[in-house]
Parts: sequence; C-alpha cells; structure tokens
Amino acid sequence: MRWSGLRSLVLERFAPELRGRLDIHSTRYGNCSCGHAWMTFDGEVIANFCTRANYIADGHETGSPRRNPMYRHQFADFGELSRQDAYHACWDFVHALSIEQAMQDEDPLIQSLAMADGRIGKRRLAQIDASKLHRLAAHILDTRRKAQGRVQHAVA
Repeated sequence: MRWSGLRSLVLERFAPELRGRLDIHSTRYGNCSCGHAWMTFDGEVIANFCTRANYIADGHETGSPRRNPMYRHQFADFGELSRQDAYHACWDFVHALSIEQAMQDEDPLIQSLAMADGRIGKRRLAQIDASKLHRLAAHILDTRRKAQGRVQHAVA
C-alpha cells in the first residue's frame, strides 16, 4: 500500500479534537528506502523517525545524534525509530491490532497512535496511567485530554 493511502487510514482514526492538528508524514530520498517520517502537532515537529539516525543510533556509526540539542523539544529520541519502523507501526495499527492491543503495545508509535484514536472514549482516557506510556504517547494523551477540556468548556 502506498504511504498516502496508509496515512489517510491512520488520520481517519484520530479523535475529532485532534484531526487537522496531529499529523504524520513520510518522505524518502531517491530510489532507496532512506528517508524519514515525522509527527507534527499544530505544525510543530514532536517526533522525527530518521532512517539514517536510527542506523547511527544502533551503533553502525560513531557519534550520538540522540543528544543533539536541536531535538530536545521532541518526545522521541532522534534515531529511536526509522522511517520503515513508522510505516510498519502505521500498518499494524490500521490492519493488525485491536485498540486494546495497540494501547498495550511496546512500540512507541503504536502506543501514540492508540492515544490519538477516536475509539477511546473520555472515561477510558481519564483512566489511562500516562507514567506507563512512552513519553511520545504520554504527550499525545495529555494533548488530547487538554483538547477535550477545551471542547467541553466551549460547549457548556
């Protein structure tokens, strides 16, 4: 499946309060599979999944981009996941996992996508322990809870 089709399926699952605000992107360079994927919230990058940085972080080259101050504002270590990892996580999220499985998954991106999923209701969101989540998933959970609070106050 092409990335554009998979991305559309992922974005359709997002809760209404996150649609148009939370996004996932991917690009590749030339004919190889190198490239990166990234998540944005209101246009600001919150996670960058770079294939080359992942390769370096796995010890294939010297140097550690994970400590680069340019990426301190992000909620996933630079190089923690690759573009291919992001694609596979999106595929599994849409095609292979129930929402319960996605919430319990060890993959940071699958967890994060689950926290954005509209199938999780307000009561269930309130019961989730953010301390047991990857920090990217915890950030999306917190963002969603805040967005719901704004929506609730606007309606009241």
